[in-house]
Amino acid sequence: YKDPNLHTMTFRLENDEFSQDDDQSVEKARQFQAYVIPDVSTFYQEPLGSREKKKPSFGGFGMKFINLSPKTIALFWDDRKGGMEIANVGPFQAVGTATFSSHTFFCKDKTSKNPDEILQKFPMHYGQNLYVYDAFALGHANSKDLNKQEIALYKLQYENLQFGELYKNFTGREWLALYPSKPKPIYPMWNADYFGQEHWVATNQVHYLEEPPSSLLKMVTERELRRRHDGTSTSDLDLSLEPYRAKEKYLNLTLKVLSCAPRVFEIQNFLSHAEVDHIVHMATGIKMKVSSTSAGGSGSNRHEDSSTRTSKNSWVDRNKSPIMDTVYARAADVMQFDEALLRTRDYNEEQRFKEAGINHRQSNGEYLQLVHYERGQQYTPHHDFTYPNTNTIGQPERFSTLILYLNEGMTGGETSFPRFQNAHTTDKLAVTPETGKAILFYDVLPDGNMDEFSQHAAERVVAGEKWMINLWTWDPSRGY
Repeated sequence: YKDPNLHTMTFRLENDEFSQDDDQSVEKARQFQAYVIPDVSTFYQEPLGSREKKKPSFGGFGMKFINLSPKTIALFWDDRKGGMEIANVGPFQAVGTATFSSHTFFCKDKTSKNPDEILQKFPMHYGQNLYVYDAFALGHANSKDLNKQEIALYKLQYENLQFGELYKNFTGREWLALYPSKPKPIYPMWNADYFGQEHWVATNQVHYLEEPPSSLLKMVTERELRRRHDGTSTSDLDLSLEPYRAKEKYLNLTLKVLSCAPRVFEIQNFLSHAEVDHIVHMATGIKMKVSSTSAGGSGSNRHEDSSTRTSKNSWVDRNKSPIMDTVYARAADVMQFDEALLRTRDYNEEQRFKEAGINHRQSNGEYLQLVHYERGQQYTPHHDFTYPNTNTIGQPERFSTLILYLNEGMTGGETSFPRFQNAHTTDKLAVTPETGKAILFYDVLPDGNMDEFSQHAAERVVAGEKWMINLWTWDPSRGY
């Protein structure tokens, strides 16, 4: 399957070679399948050009900072009090953070003779996501002094920046990934062609209608997980659990498009009340800790501002209980890939997935993250993707985010997408939590680029409390 909005981009980079063909110089043109966002009118199933895109009232965006230097550089946000350190960015690495056009960043070399000297300032501009400290262009470094490994990284980033300019001219969007290291996703992605579009999934991971006794809810071994899903027989454990599950052979779920860019889908009744009760019961027995936001890049040492996220969370593995295993397997069906990708695989399974480019046995899904927001708590607009280490093969990255709501009735607490593309409002898309409901959105585009529009927030809880779980999947591997 090829996404209809992938278009062939033919180009040549600065140092590409020429070949002789019929005594004429013919450039060895490269090709890339680039994602071009459709005209906003199509989101309403209306003729091209019949509607005009609204500019979001939210003025924030994500910035990517590239350190084009052989030294580790400290990145600071200018708080007008001397600067707040955001990250230490390694040579030829990248880091990202949320920002606004009113912000300014600057960088320093803390190992130099003048550690307080500002090397370069970076005023933020709405519509510009990429900012580069180029030590060579500024005369702060000389390419002749680089070793073999540094030269390779320099050439990689230099070529990536060239490609990024061409990509932006072709698509209108910044290239936030790493060319040519980042491939397009190996997983399928649901189309989001217009608001209200629906997709249907029939899964054999039917609901639990009643919570089984604790004797049946013990940790599930890796061997038992494989047996539960190999399709050859019904395990003794499943036979014991059948009386507590729905009698229907399949659970029918509907994915409804809430946003086309980013692609956001609502899934009602993903969890039953019994499953919700089980998850919350496990959560209350787990020691909670204050959440911290994820690092902005594997090539950096990042410092976080705790005011951006004030919830509490903990992590639960698929093996924790048969019900948790069911949640993972159901999620895999909704996301259109094999449940084995969300658990550790044996040798035979590893061989089966090698053709798809997955050359490891570990899970491509993270542990379920259980999050509890009390009154006054929130998570300000952010992205779930980060920037992998430049040296990492395949540039593994978070591919999708699945949020499962465990309660409702609070005031506030919506999941919002403040930059969703549309032609009818400048306001954010706000999804109200409902018990058992899920929302799915993608952190990347079909061409492998990060989706800048996937910036989202957990709105402040004004009254009551909020319980939810996150499931993040990785493509092409779990890179942490």
